[in-house]
Amino acid sequence: MTGAMAVFPRSGAQWLPAQCPEGIDVSEAKKNVERTRLLFEEMARTGSNQPLLEAMADEAVYKLSLPKGTPLSGEFRGREAILEYFERLEQVLEVLEVKTWDFVGNGDQVIVLGDEQFVVKKTGRTCYSEFAFVLEFSGGKIVRALVIEDLSGVVEAFAPASTRAASRASGT
Repeated sequence: MTGAMAVFPRSGAQWLPAQCPEGIDVSEAKKNVERTRLLFEEMARTGSNQPLLEAMADEAVYKLSLPKGTPLSGEFRGREAILEYFERLEQVLEVLEVKTWDFVGNGDQVIVLGDEQFVVKKTGRTCYSEFAFVLEFSGGKIVRALVIEDLSGVVEAFAPASTRAASRASGT
């Protein structure tokens, strides 16, 4: 995997062959970006995570950038575990809005940049956060998903009461 990436903006701009980083299959990168764009459009249209679940390989891994201690922490391996994650997600958050800005492709990886607004059900707190959703593909299926996002509202909601009180007292 190289460090070079190409951005495929939603505006439909073309990736010129001269810009292709060495070792990157442009056609596969384009397919993965298009798969991802269509996937996120379908999730936005339906309001469901089911399209994402269906796009994942049987042994896929799903992870959020969260420390231990919340129902959403850890790696979820395999479809059943990922389905369990989505069930937990519905118990923890109410997603109000998700916007995607760009889709960045690098061979077998696609990074989705966007933002979302959600309510942490346990506290009633409304949060806004930008995210990077990193997807790794193999054979047209997602084999790994990593969501990098500020989910401090979730962490705070599930922290021990003494930690929450100290956090409020310090203003953090």
